[in-house]
Amino acid sequence: MALPPGPKFLVQSLVSLSTPIVITYASLKVLQHFKIFDFASWGGVFLVVILQPVIVLFKHVFEYFKLRRQAAERGAIIVPAVQQSSISIIKDVLKSFESGYVGDAFQHWEEKYGSTYTINIFSETRMITSEPVHMKALLATQFNEFEKGPLLFSQWKSLLGTGVFNSDGEMWKFHRNMTRPFFNKDRIRDFEIFDSHAIDTIGQMKKRLAEGHPIEFQDAVARFTLDSATEFLFGKNVRSLDAGLPYPKSSGIANSASFTNHPSTVFVNAFMKGQELTTRRNRTGTTWPLAEFWGDKVAEQRQIVDGFVKPILADVLAKKATIIHVPKLDIDEQVLLDELVNILVASRDTTAALLTFGIYVLTQRPDIAQRLRDEVMKHVGPTSAPSYDDIKEMKFLRAFLNETLRLYPPVPFDARTSAGPTTIPNPHDSTRPLFVPANTKVLYSVFLIHRRKDLWGPDADEFDPDRFIDHRLHKYLAPNPFIFLPFNAGPRICLGQQFAYNEASFFLVRLLQNFSSFTFASEAQEEDCKPPEHWKHASGTQGRDKIVLRTYLTMFVKGGLWVRMAP
Repeated sequence: MALPPGPKFLVQSLVSLSTPIVITYASLKVLQHFKIFDFASWGGVFLVVILQPVIVLFKHVFEYFKLRRQAAERGAIIVPAVQQSSISIIKDVLKSFESGYVGDAFQHWEEKYGSTYTINIFSETRMITSEPVHMKALLATQFNEFEKGPLLFSQWKSLLGTGVFNSDGEMWKFHRNMTRPFFNKDRIRDFEIFDSHAIDTIGQMKKRLAEGHPIEFQDAVARFTLDSATEFLFGKNVRSLDAGLPYPKSSGIANSASFTNHPSTVFVNAFMKGQELTTRRNRTGTTWPLAEFWGDKVAEQRQIVDGFVKPILADVLAKKATIIHVPKLDIDEQVLLDELVNILVASRDTTAALLTFGIYVLTQRPDIAQRLRDEVMKHVGPTSAPSYDDIKEMKFLRAFLNETLRLYPPVPFDARTSAGPTTIPNPHDSTRPLFVPANTKVLYSVFLIHRRKDLWGPDADEFDPDRFIDHRLHKYLAPNPFIFLPFNAGPRICLGQQFAYNEASFFLVRLLQNFSSFTFASEAQEEDCKPPEHWKHASGTQGRDKIVLRTYLTMFVKGGLWVRMAP
């Protein structure tokens, strides 16, 4: 029987801590045996106790000089460290993600220490960066030197297993090859599945609006993407839209049992809870097992997720009509299950986030909504379903999606771990790279990169799709493509990138054919989901956003996005 996380962590820590004590005491006993050094038994214990802090200090000093020697051998420099205690750093990070504006702790440190720095959380050192040249190194040019790493794997294993987003080496290649056939060019250009689910979603929206209630858009498009994904990927529609749409609490109408107990609702709630718990593991570092001392809380949520996914896998295998490419016939079913969970969540959550934040922008910018609608009418008309070629011709629609991805990237933070001691380029001095010790978690922030004014221009905080069309495209993005990474880059670049663009574009076209204006329904927001009053004085999107951003695996709107729409 496996030990719970807490006791297992303590046992491992005890072994690590006691080893020097045992060695020291044994050495003293040997010295006593050969009469090299004589002392009473209590004296040996006393010496061990006295020597222990000395050993710890020696280890720290040894590690300090070892890292500097390794850096010097490579002609590299040590990255500056945040001068705060581990407890203080953890508090700042948790506050930033749980009650602050996304990433504001990192923004504060960046302003003080520069775009690349380290934080020390007990025995773990993490490097934080928002430099495009480092993205290029981590994700592309030095891909083999950085991996997900054992710590991230242990933190996410309970939820994602060994799936494509939580594996390295041969296992990652295996999952990547298994996933690739899902997104071949011919399949992602077939929009028939999108159309049936878009019609269903928009039809339910119209009915709810006719009742006089706003739409929780985030939930609605998540159901659209879930139904589309399961039918597109596995040939099985889970019919999450059959659950209906939620009512705002302010309406006084309780959601029906068919909504709250629908398998898709139970699945989504469990996966969101699993993400929340796992994200806390990430933010507290190596000591996360102490917060789940007697039981793996994430595993409980994964069991619920599996209850939803297992029938899909069984149906697919029974039909023997799966698109999945399985190189081994005797593959472990758990490996297949892990991969289905990974790809299903990715295909649902990322596109749903893109559509959610896109519609939020339209509630704030009616000028952009009108311009998009004009383009739809010009290329598609009021009723026809858009084709692949139609969408390809709509330049402003693509620019709008890109600008949404820039300011509200679905995955705002990610990380890699150095496989061994290495260096990454120094953006300020090409002759002196930055040293990265072995097993260092390097956290990179797409959210911060996408908002840097030195990379995007003085209007980087403004929502302006034209930056992807006019002279700014050639001034900023074209010469430096790693400043825009909503779909990652390098060998791990998102295989479903074009699928996401097509799905989001198709849905927006259908939506704009049916609705001409979008209004943010602030009256439906719960109080704890409204931005704090003091945010109004902040610069950029923090000062003007009427929603609260939160992030686990992907970014979302806390409490949902409540919207009214007019024909």
